[in-house]
Amino acid sequence: MTVHTGTRVTALTEDGPNGPRVRATLDTSTGPRELVCDHVVALTGYSGDATLHRQLQIHECYATAAPMNLSATLLGAAGGDCLAQPSAGLDTLRNPEPDYYILGAKSYGRLNTFLLRTGYEQVGEVLAPHAPAPSHALRPQGT
Repeated sequence: MTVHTGTRVTALTEDGPNGPRVRATLDTSTGPRELVCDHVVALTGYSGDATLHRQLQIHECYATAAPMNLSATLLGAAGGDCLAQPSAGLDTLRNPEPDYYILGAKSYGRLNTFLLRTGYEQVGEVLAPHAPAPSHALRPQGT
């Protein structure tokens, strides 16, 4: 295993000619660098890049750098098992900026209890109100 500190991954692509490997492009202090690897491990200890929403009305928790509503909910459940953590719900994911949601790992800021399952649930909660009705619900009964 080789650790590359102080770098940022800018691209991951399949390196087909060499079998099931990954070509990683890194942004380093000396410029771009490409590596071909068997596995890429992203270690925690970062917080999401808030540049995209820096000029929007996002109420961020000073302690976690996560959206305030979700952060308060998660901190209130501190000490709990992240595997048993219930979904926070759509209202908890809302921000003062209308129709702007921060989902996935970014929504947890510096908290280390994020699970991919949680991110998938968040996306489902945000999209559910906009999903079309199932086609069978539109058919008259008896047809």
